[in-house]
Amino acid sequence: MPRKVILSQSQSPGDVLTFTGAVRDLKLSHPDMLIDVRSPCPEIFENNPHITQLDGKDPEVEFFEIGYPTINESGWRNHHFSDAFRMEIEAKLGVKIEKTSSLPDLHISEVEKRWTNQVAMSFQYPGKFWLLNAGSKVDCELKQYPPEGYQKVVDLLRDKIQFVQIGHKDHIHPKLEGVYSLVGKTDLRQLIRLMWWAEGTLGPISFQMVLAAAFQKPAVVIAGGKESVHWQAFLNHRFLYTNGALKCCPWDGCWKGMYKECTNRVAGIPRCYALIRPEDVARAIEIYYLGGLLSYDSDVVHDWRDDFKTSTRVL
Repeated sequence: MPRKVILSQSQSPGDVLTFTGAVRDLKLSHPDMLIDVRSPCPEIFENNPHITQLDGKDPEVEFFEIGYPTINESGWRNHHFSDAFRMEIEAKLGVKIEKTSSLPDLHISEVEKRWTNQVAMSFQYPGKFWLLNAGSKVDCELKQYPPEGYQKVVDLLRDKIQFVQIGHKDHIHPKLEGVYSLVGKTDLRQLIRLMWWAEGTLGPISFQMVLAAAFQKPAVVIAGGKESVHWQAFLNHRFLYTNGALKCCPWDGCWKGMYKECTNRVAGIPRCYALIRPEDVARAIEIYYLGGLLSYDSDVVHDWRDDFKTSTRVL
């Protein structure tokens, strides 16, 4: 009889989405195993071919709560978040799992791909766009780059990129000018589809970053010095961090959650964020265009790739 396993991951959407990569690799390493999941984000597992619906009351079903305890040593052992889930499953199930990728496992149906995207429907805007998460959770506000910094980035790129602001209605999200706002107007599956349609995303270490990784989309992540770089970064993302430049995060991150816990500030702003200028953020976005991975809409007047050919500025 095949082994029947239910894996539970009950944390935030970004955690659950990172967890999906370990579920995929478990199934690929043990194809005869029947695997189901329990999480507060079932939308993340829609259309997932590695999942089999199992009855939790079936006496043959094994139930495991999966976390990531190796986070406590991630700064020194260079574990990625996705590795932590895989290692926890290996330990609890007593199996070996071959890692195929650090990327999450997320699936969009062909029907969803044919739908008109929410930006076009809401704002009658059919063009390209970037998603912008300029906020944070109430209990983790130290992830938030200053709102005036985000506004400056929007202003710097206003003639080249259309930003669409996203965020949960119960979280902290400043009102920005020059953006289309869908803050509080998307459910989880709508946000997943928005990322599939988007050119890229800008924001903190949060769900939108992991979503971008799932679809291998560009992302500029304003990380500051809060968390371990190896723990969070995906290779195709521009990860703006300051670990190693400050005494409060000389190697690993500080791992603090609230602004009141930060004792290293410049004019009230955590120094790890003050070191990252809005111009640095805008430049990180532009690199995707300068490198040729992305291209501006044809009606953009000034293409910065031409500027790059004659510029003496250092990338």
